[in-house]
Amino acid sequence: MLHIVSLVIYLIGIATSLAAPTTSNKLNVRQTESSARRYTCESAVLDFSDPQALSKFNVEWCPQNVYQSNGTLVWKLTSECGTTVTYPWDFQYGKIEGRIRMAPGSGVVTSMLLAGPAPSDELDWEWVGKDTWTVQSMYFVKGQRVDPNAQFFHTPGNVPQEMSAGFHNYAIEVNKDSIKWYIDDWLTRTLPRTSGVPFPSDASGTRMGVWDGSQTSGWAGTVNWAQGPFTAEMQWFKFTPYC
Repeated sequence: MLHIVSLVIYLIGIATSLAAPTTSNKLNVRQTESSARRYTCESAVLDFSDPQALSKFNVEWCPQNVYQSNGTLVWKLTSECGTTVTYPWDFQYGKIEGRIRMAPGSGVVTSMLLAGPAPSDELDWEWVGKDTWTVQSMYFVKGQRVDPNAQFFHTPGNVPQEMSAGFHNYAIEVNKDSIKWYIDDWLTRTLPRTSGVPFPSDASGTRMGVWDGSQTSGWAGTVNWAQGPFTAEMQWFKFTPYC
């Protein structure tokens, strides 16, 4: 089972800026001393209209801020804390997908990612609440940025949709020779394995939630707590190992 990293590591991570190729700052990434990863070949579809769906996950940070309501899983950010939810099984190759409504608001960051033990390989979908029209795709190898800038994507089609106003499907697919990111089944980005270029080959565990990006050198903005609390939602989650 995955363990929560220390508060110190968490705060250091939150302070990291996306503007520089430094260590990842997402959702309490796992430490190397965590217990052995649990791999499975069993697929799962978890619909949060099922009142027992949350019990299939681990809540590793601020459990009072994650709950099921009206057929969704709610991640809430308050001045006290955000939250981190993990799926207890890993895969070497496979696909995760969630139907998500991002949380709006300056400084509010919503994330769904795959990560390995620290210093972690990591594959991200990340929504920065001051821009509700795009989601950003990033990756890290051994905790370090390889591409210096995130890539930003809107919803498919000629008319972009505001991502905090409704739900969309977001997926990350891990193959031996490529990583792929999808929005509403539309392939938005492919990262090929290239000889001599660092490649995130050890991002195996799912982490998701919402966190305060106020201390990230300005790129996420600053949270105005008078406008909170801030919530993101997930209607369902799919976990598909390729075995």
